[in-house]
Amino acid sequence: MYPSGPWKGFWHQDGIGRHEMEQFELHFAPDGTVRGQGTDMVGTFTFRGHYEPANGTLLMTKQYLGKHAVEYAGRPDGEGKIVGEWNIREVWRGPFSLHPVVGGDLPIEEIVR
Repeated sequence: MYPSGPWKGFWHQDGIGRHEMEQFELHFAPDGTVRGQGTDMVGTFTFRGHYEPANGTLLMTKQYLGKHAVEYAGRPDGEGKIVGEWNIREVWRGPFSLHPVVGGDLPIEEIVR
């Protein structure tokens, strides 16, 4: 359902605002596993989790190297993105949005127009 390769996105936290994730990698296996790695303002991270190939729901953990973990729960938005909520130990939370990068730096919706 989702393409493997480069992705971009952001997460938002009240009081801190919106923060972009630099281009990162996500790899979606046919068995429903997802893995990836990248960097954002907090540091270098890995993604590990599962997605449902039938409907696109996604649960994955973003583990910052030597730091805390963040849980991501998302779903497809119908326009090529994964949207949802992140949380850290059910204490901090906020929205996120992820999209594949195609044709250089442009998201899929920019290529299709």
